[in-house]
Amino acid sequence: MAEKLYWEDLGVGTVLWSDEVIADRDEMLEYAIKNDPLPFHIDEAAAARSVFGGLVASGGYTIMLWYRAAIRLHSTIALLAGNEFSVRLPHPLRPGDVVRTRYDFEESRRTSKPGRGYVTSKQQLFNQNNEPVLICKAHWIVATRT
Repeated sequence: MAEKLYWEDLGVGTVLWSDEVIADRDEMLEYAIKNDPLPFHIDEAAAARSVFGGLVASGGYTIMLWYRAAIRLHSTIALLAGNEFSVRLPHPLRPGDVVRTRYDFEESRRTSKPGRGYVTSKQQLFNQNNEPVLICKAHWIVATRT
């Protein structure tokens, strides 16, 4: 495992990348059938006639892949809590897409409690065509070294 990253390591301008993951068609369909069974998520023919022109992942599946891509990175950060997230889905996630997340740290400040600081990051889940399929503004509480 990589060395832990603390609040002091995540200053403004820091950029980190997650691992790559693949949007598996069968897993995507199974998720949508259970959780979001709209025709453009579960039916090839209906999806082809939709504004998307083919199957697309539900927002929930897209968020799940964003988490999956980041799990190794998150385990290296001395993360205490995430306390606010805002998410946008500007481009559809499609079966077979290969995605990874870029983290751009935009704000950093100490909290009033010792041993922790706040960071704000813009997280973008990009597909293999460098299109963002998820953009998140995240606010985290991260442990300090001291």
